[in-house]
Parts: sequence; structure tokens; C-alpha cells
Amino acid sequence: MNKFFKAFTLAEVLITLSIIGIVAAMTLPTLVQKNQEKETIVQLKKAYSILSQAYYSAISEYGDSSEWDLGEVYSPEGAASIADKLVKYFKVHKICGTEPGCFPKVTYRGFNNSSWYYIYNTSRVYKLILADGTLIGFESHGNEYCKTSYCAKVFVDVNGYKGPNQLGYDTFSFYLQKGRIMPFGYQGDTVDPFDTSKIKTNIGEFLTAWVLVNENMDYKRCPEKLGWDKSSSCKD
Repeated sequence: MNKFFKAFTLAEVLITLSIIGIVAAMTLPTLVQKNQEKETIVQLKKAYSILSQAYYSAISEYGDSSEWDLGEVYSPEGAASIADKLVKYFKVHKICGTEPGCFPKVTYRGFNNSSWYYIYNTSRVYKLILADGTLIGFESHGNEYCKTSYCAKVFVDVNGYKGPNQLGYDTFSFYLQKGRIMPFGYQGDTVDPFDTSKIKTNIGEFLTAWVLVNENMDYKRCPEKLGWDKSSSCKD
């Protein structure tokens, strides 16, 4: 007695594979982006921890940062004075100081894609590379400014020489204030407060605190929903 088995035809198999391919093409980029964002968040939190520990250790050794001889606003000497007190607490791969180097030869872009900063060749930024590949830059805001606002700005590129070299994606800014180091855009920030209504026109330094506190980068997807007094993610 002959037995007959049912099976998919070649056409059915090809159609199924095509559907699977289409679904994969639609979902894979989102999954890759989410994974990259999670990695960025972890790297940023690590960098913040390293900076904070180094700063508190330096204050303990050298006293209040307002007494660190920060020089004039944007002075290379002021940036070097800050770095000299912090570097000993880092695991450093390379130091370029105020000379060219350590950062890629590109103009960093703001979140809104505007040109922002050519850090590589900027003498007012003291530049170095940590052992894990993180790029760090210190920019002094001078003795007088330190008394009323913040003492310096710290730039962090969490993935080194990889792109996109853009604020809110892989590059973030911190304030070095008297007694503490704070991410741009923190709750209560009066200099550059978190404000997604300006996300299309602002370079986006204020995004740093959002990433650290809420552990997401949803400002890429639903900025109008987000705020310290609004939703903390697109899902809320």
C-alpha cells in the first residue's frame, strides 16, 4: 500500500523564507540600536564613576577646586592644572595634554547634527585616553567663573575613535563644580537644563543627565513626551 506524505511546495517554502527575511530586516536594526544604546549607557555610567572618584580624591588631597589656579576662562594652563590633579587617579593609556591628539581628527557634532567642536587640535582642552579606550577632555572655565557657576567642563567620548562622535550618541558633557561633578542637564541645572522642546535647535549637551538617571536614550524617539516632570521613557 502506497503512503503519501504531505509537504510544503517549493513556492510555499520560498514565500515563508521571504516573509522571515522581511520581518528580520524590519526588526534587526532596532535590536542592534537598542543593544548599542545599552552598551553606551553602561560605558557612560562607568566613566562618571571614574571621574567622580578621581575628583573627590583630588579635593581630599588638594582642597577645594576654586583654589586650584584655574587661570582665565578657556586657558590651557587652567585645563592642565585640573588634569594634573586628577590624572594620577585614572588608569591612563595615553596623555596628549593641550597638544593635538587623543581625540579623532573630526569635528564633533551636536545632537541636532550641527558642527560643534574640533577637540583634536584645541589647545584649551587637556586630552587623554583611559585604559579602557574612553576619551576624556578637560576645559577650564577659570577662577572667577568657578566661584559663581562651574569650574570646568569635562568631555567624554565613551567609545573612543569609533563614530558617530556626536553629543547624545557617544559623547557627553559634565560640569566640574565646587565639591562635585555633575552631568549636563541634571534636575535643577540652571546653565543648560534638560529641555526637549529645544532638541532640534540645541547641540544637546543637556542630554547627559537623562541617560544616567533614566538609563535610556529615548530622546531619539519621543522627545516630546520626556521631561523631569513628564514621562521618563517612551513606554510610560
